[in-house]
Amino acid sequence: MVKEKSEDNAYVIVARADVESGADSAGKPSSKAARSQTAFFMALAIGSIASALGFSTLQEKVFNIDGFTYGGWMTFITYLTFSACGLAESAATRSFKRNAALRDYAGVSLLAMGGAYFTNWALNYLNYTTRIVFKSCRVLPVMAFRSLVVGQRYSALQYCAGLLLVAGITLFTAGDAAGGAPNFSGIGVGLIGLALVCDALTANLEERQFFRIRTPASHAEVMTYLSLFAAAESFVVLCISGELGRALTHSLQHRETVPFICAFSVLGYVTVCLILLLIKHFGATNAEVVKSMRKVCQVVLSFVVFPKPMSWKYLVGGVAVAVALYTLQRTGKKPAAAGAEGGGGGGRGGGHGKDGKEREALLARKDSDTVSPDQGGEGR
Repeated sequence: MVKEKSEDNAYVIVARADVESGADSAGKPSSKAARSQTAFFMALAIGSIASALGFSTLQEKVFNIDGFTYGGWMTFITYLTFSACGLAESAATRSFKRNAALRDYAGVSLLAMGGAYFTNWALNYLNYTTRIVFKSCRVLPVMAFRSLVVGQRYSALQYCAGLLLVAGITLFTAGDAAGGAPNFSGIGVGLIGLALVCDALTANLEERQFFRIRTPASHAEVMTYLSLFAAAESFVVLCISGELGRALTHSLQHRETVPFICAFSVLGYVTVCLILLLIKHFGATNAEVVKSMRKVCQVVLSFVVFPKPMSWKYLVGGVAVAVALYTLQRTGKKPAAAGAEGGGGGGRGGGHGKDGKEREALLARKDSDTVSPDQGGEGR
């Protein structure tokens, strides 16, 4: 079989079997090796989608608990759980060495915490599905930043896709305004917009401060230290805002709240780890396909499990967003990964190898959200 390479220099699935599982004397992969690689890919893909769906379903369920409006409380518990997961991973791999500076973690964590805090706060005014669509469009502030500050130019097709993305988001949000979200307010749109800006800045700073240094930080290290600082910062905000007392009282009255938050946070961390493995073994392109499928499944499942008033605006807006994101992904240099573009092969830490793969998985967590990990997640 001929080996084919994607634009990110990763072999496609069957071709990777040639490299990692061996080939016969004619240079062709054995059918057993190919089946093994395909099964491994399917296991990782299904696992990452299933854990992401569990994440989004449980998170939306928390927001459907009677009287729950405490996004800051959710942010605090989520980051505590992420830091615990990071410590557990470090213990499992026996890797406790810290490579990045604490001051960098403290600075970047402010933006990361802000992205999660604003996202959770916005859900008091927007539907969860609208949040998923918005958070899938982090490419917009990245494109704007690199166009205005760095001076990067994009093709006409990419600019058109960006405009289509804006139109799709606007139309999808109009579905909320038309009655899809009972408490809809423009405040929610402003908050989710701020969250997108924080996420975009976080992604760029994470790459520069943690992964393009002489000895790149590991995924577990970044998750542990960034989450510890973010948890401490969100706790300060909870105390200053007075939300802590009210949130504690609510959680005592609804005892399922904290276990649900901890559970979806663990699932978010698992999603990030599975995406990391997908990138490591099958390349970023295949991982992006899985992530795109995950977003579609999350939107559909949200409508099925938590019924909402349907509107043609949701359907048309969702299709426009999907087409725009697909176009941006297929036009070569994806804006979401623009930070890697400046030093993909050279840079301070190099863009390839284990550190590059971990960097991509870390950025992908925003999609799981709250952290991307996507969150994602995503993600914080």
